Amino acid sequence: MKKIIVPIALMAALVGCIPSVHPFYNQKDVVFDKQLLGEWTAKEEDSDPGSWKFETDENKAYKLTLTEKTGKQGEFKAYLFKLKDNYFLDMVPTECHFDTNQADITSSFLIAGHLVLRVPELGPNLKLAFCDFDWLQKLLEKDSKALAHYKEEDRLVLTADTPELQAFMLKHLGEDELFQKPAELTRKNRDSNKTEETPKK
Repeated sequence: MKKIIVPIALMAALVGCIPSVHPFYNQKDVVFDKQLLGEWTAKEEDSDPGSWKFETDENKAYKLTLTEKTGKQGEFKAYLFKLKDNYFLDMVPTECHFDTNQADITSSFLIAGHLVLRVPELGPNLKLAFCDFDWLQKLLEKDSKALAHYKEEDRLVLTADTPELQAFMLKHLGEDELFQKPAELTRKNRDSNKTEETPKK
């Protein structure tokens, strides 16, 4: 088990962090869609002027750079994957910055964290639906065996394996369940990825 990365805090106002020790995808589920490439911002920028920049990475992955309105950035490796007719995004931070006076051994206690988003639409706009932390927390309080996890103070970490995670997601895709109402993003520069497109014959 990897122990090198903490769950993201970036854009915490939009999403409660629900990290998973295991990925939400199997390699056979991974797809790569060029429509995702480029820089995206919230359609209503007054509410969230941050940006999501997707670039090509290796092994069908995307390099994702999130930029907050304050200019703070976070980098992630993201995989787009498909379960039945539903698309999702699995995100893992690729770097963390620690306090300069923090003991090196502290990093040994940080766990890897996969985060999952639902992707209801890829183009021409991009829709992303975050997990509903409150809904999941209430469900697990009522039925602790609904999904393997552990809780430390207010911190919830999923420990279910990938097949369990996928079955749980597909079971709870309904309105007011696992995923919140999707946020709609629009491409910041529609011409920015012309070089990424397959040349016409």
